[in-house]
Amino acid sequence: MERTKGFLVVAHGSRRGEANQQVFTLVRRLRNYFQTDMFEAAFMELASPSIKEGIKTLVEKGIDELIVSPFFLFQGMHFSEDVPSLIRKAIEETDKKIKVKMLKPLGMHPHIFDMVCEMLYGELADQFRFKEVSPSEIEERSMEVIERYIEGHTIPPDQKPVIKRVIHATGDLDFLENMVFHENAMSEGLKALRSRKTIYTDVTMVQAGINKRFGHDVICVINSPEVKKGAEIEGLTKAAYGIKRLGRSLDGSIVAIGNAPTALIALIDLIRHDNVRPALIVGAPVGFVNARESKEYLRGVKEVPYITNRGQKGGSAVAVSIVNAMIKMEFMRG
Repeated sequence: MERTKGFLVVAHGSRRGEANQQVFTLVRRLRNYFQTDMFEAAFMELASPSIKEGIKTLVEKGIDELIVSPFFLFQGMHFSEDVPSLIRKAIEETDKKIKVKMLKPLGMHPHIFDMVCEMLYGELADQFRFKEVSPSEIEERSMEVIERYIEGHTIPPDQKPVIKRVIHATGDLDFLENMVFHENAMSEGLKALRSRKTIYTDVTMVQAGINKRFGHDVICVINSPEVKKGAEIEGLTKAAYGIKRLGRSLDGSIVAIGNAPTALIALIDLIRHDNVRPALIVGAPVGFVNARESKEYLRGVKEVPYITNRGQKGGSAVAVSIVNAMIKMEFMRG
């Protein structure tokens, strides 16, 4: 049975109202980002609502699992003893059985380094100097820089070239943390590429970017007259209708989606309801409406291997870089 989760952002509390206001602002932004009102702010002392009051509010919303996000830097006494004690007492008074999970403080997050760098950026910007790099060395040097960021992360060797290529294409190190690979994604994807299976895309930008020099057919039907007409009749996006219309043609192929969440949802529906079986799905739609939800929908698919990422980031460059990284692995070894 799925639990109803409530999220409590706990800070120490201050006599300065503007300091406490930062916590309320954070909670408001979390509600907007995750599109739920199941976030509440709470303070250990000196401000309200208290931890007890915050938990009571969430209990009234029907939670049976409490996720506590401590707005602290490190794992000191407040984290290890004071806050857990206050939470236990508050839950005991509710007379309800609630599962509790404490997240790590902000200072323990691997991105704390990036946050400090961002704060220092303005002070260091005037020290930046152009480096003389020959055109033939630019990509190699870029990969060397990315490699240094990867140090300390445990990444399966077959996934590493894909993740590095995505970071290289986007300049976004978040992909180091948020990419998700089905256990058979690399083996089945490389096998399909080796057999030169057709690669279908949701939009022409993805189609244009994929490497075709090794004989792969890369097809996008979004601009065909039949798709335009059918999408209008059924009230679907052209990308979604195009995938739906392809149907069983997608069996054994690679499907790369880098723009439209609707196309990814349509593809998953084909898998679940019509037994369509691509060899690999590259699902990286971008946006604020159903992009992250479509990727979570994809992660529920067990029958077909996939490569995706968490959250709203994505786009044509991400989908293209995933496919091209795998093509390079298969056809340009050494």
